[in-house]
Amino acid sequence: MEKPLDWYAEAKSVIDSEISLLNHISISSLTVSDGVYLNIETIENQRFCVLLNKHGFRVVAKAFDQDTNYSQFSYETHFALLSNISKGYCQRFNELIAVKLNEVAGSCTDN
Repeated sequence: MEKPLDWYAEAKSVIDSEISLLNHISISSLTVSDGVYLNIETIENQRFCVLLNKHGFRVVAKAFDQDTNYSQFSYETHFALLSNISKGYCQRFNELIAVKLNEVAGSCTDN
Protein backbone atom coordinates (compact mmCIF):
# COMPACT_ATOMS: atom_id res chain seq x y z
CA MET A 1 0.00 0.00 0.00
CA GLU A 2 1.33 3.41 -0.99
CA LYS A 3 2.08 5.90 1.77
CA PRO A 4 -0.05 9.10 1.56
CA LEU A 5 1.82 12.16 0.34
CA ASP A 6 2.77 14.82 2.89
CA TRP A 7 1.29 17.83 1.08
CA TYR A 8 2.78 20.32 3.54
CA ALA A 9 6.27 18.92 2.96
CA GLU A 10 5.65 19.15 -0.80
CA ALA A 11 4.48 22.75 -0.43
CA LYS A 12 7.50 23.63 1.73
CA SER A 13 9.81 22.23 -0.95
CA VAL A 14 8.13 24.39 -3.60
CA ILE A 15 8.34 27.45 -1.33
CA ASP A 16 12.04 26.88 -0.63
CA SER A 17 12.87 26.54 -4.33
CA GLU A 18 10.82 29.52 -5.56
CA ILE A 19 10.93 32.14 -2.78
CA SER A 20 13.65 34.22 -4.46
CA LEU A 21 11.77 34.29 -7.77
CA LEU A 22 8.47 35.68 -6.46
CA ASN A 23 7.28 38.57 -4.31
CA HIS A 24 5.56 36.11 -1.97
CA ILE A 25 4.79 32.42 -1.59
CA SER A 26 3.34 30.73 1.49
CA ILE A 27 0.96 28.03 2.62
CA SER A 28 -2.60 29.35 2.75
CA SER A 29 -4.86 29.16 5.79
CA LEU A 30 -7.42 27.29 3.64
CA THR A 31 -7.54 23.56 4.26
CA VAL A 32 -8.33 20.59 2.08
CA SER A 33 -8.18 16.90 2.96
CA ASP A 34 -5.98 15.75 0.07
CA GLY A 35 -3.72 18.65 -0.84
CA VAL A 36 -2.63 22.10 0.24
CA TYR A 37 -3.29 25.65 -0.87
CA LEU A 38 -0.49 28.12 -1.66
CA ASN A 39 -0.69 31.90 -1.74
CA ILE A 40 1.50 33.29 -4.50
CA GLU A 41 2.28 36.89 -5.45
CA THR A 42 4.21 37.31 -8.68
CA ILE A 43 6.83 39.94 -9.47
CA GLU A 44 4.05 41.76 -11.32
CA ASN A 45 2.12 42.02 -8.00
CA GLN A 46 -0.59 39.60 -9.12
CA ARG A 47 -1.98 37.44 -6.34
CA PHE A 48 -3.14 33.86 -6.71
CA CYS A 49 -4.34 31.03 -4.54
CA VAL A 50 -3.15 27.71 -5.95
CA LEU A 51 -4.29 24.22 -5.02
CA LEU A 52 -1.52 21.61 -4.96
CA ASN A 53 -2.88 18.07 -5.00
CA LYS A 54 -2.53 14.76 -6.85
CA HIS A 55 -3.62 16.46 -10.08
CA GLY A 56 -0.83 19.05 -9.89
CA PHE A 57 -1.02 22.82 -9.43
CA ARG A 58 -4.29 24.64 -10.17
CA VAL A 59 -5.05 28.35 -9.83
CA VAL A 60 -8.26 28.48 -7.80
CA ALA A 61 -8.49 32.25 -7.21
CA LYS A 62 -6.90 35.56 -8.14
CA ALA A 63 -6.59 36.46 -4.45
CA PHE A 64 -5.01 34.98 -1.33
CA ASP A 65 -6.88 32.46 0.83
CA GLN A 66 -9.81 31.94 -1.52
CA ASP A 67 -11.09 29.12 -3.72
CA THR A 68 -13.44 30.56 -6.32
CA ASN A 69 -12.80 27.63 -8.69
CA TYR A 70 -11.12 30.11 -11.05
CA SER A 71 -9.61 27.50 -13.38
CA GLN A 72 -10.01 23.79 -14.01
CA PHE A 73 -6.60 23.48 -15.69
CA SER A 74 -3.84 21.80 -13.68
CA TYR A 75 -0.10 22.13 -14.30
CA GLU A 76 2.16 19.15 -13.70
CA THR A 77 4.93 21.25 -12.16
CA HIS A 78 5.28 24.53 -10.31
CA PHE A 79 7.72 25.63 -13.03
CA ALA A 80 4.99 25.28 -15.66
CA LEU A 81 2.45 27.13 -13.52
CA LEU A 82 4.76 30.01 -12.62
CA SER A 83 6.08 30.34 -16.16
CA ASN A 84 2.51 30.69 -17.40
CA ILE A 85 1.30 33.25 -14.86
CA SER A 86 4.43 35.44 -14.60
CA LYS A 87 6.75 36.74 -17.30
CA GLY A 88 8.87 38.20 -14.50
CA TYR A 89 9.32 34.72 -13.05
CA CYS A 90 10.66 33.48 -16.39
CA GLN A 91 13.06 36.42 -16.60
CA ARG A 92 14.37 35.95 -13.03
CA PHE A 93 14.65 32.20 -13.51
CA ASN A 94 16.67 32.65 -16.70
CA GLU A 95 18.92 35.22 -14.99
CA LEU A 96 19.52 32.83 -12.09
CA ILE A 97 20.42 30.01 -14.49
CA ALA A 98 22.83 32.31 -16.36
CA VAL A 99 24.56 33.25 -13.09
CA LYS A 100 24.90 29.59 -12.10
CA LEU A 101 26.26 28.64 -15.53
CA ASN A 102 28.82 31.46 -15.35
CA GLU A 103 29.90 30.22 -11.91
CA VAL A 104 30.38 26.69 -13.26
CA ALA A 105 32.24 27.99 -16.32
CA GLY A 106 34.49 30.07 -14.06
CA SER A 107 35.30 27.11 -11.84
CA CYS A 108 36.22 25.04 -14.89
CA THR A 109 38.69 27.66 -16.19
CA ASP A 110 40.23 28.19 -12.73
CA ASN A 111 41.47 24.59 -12.67
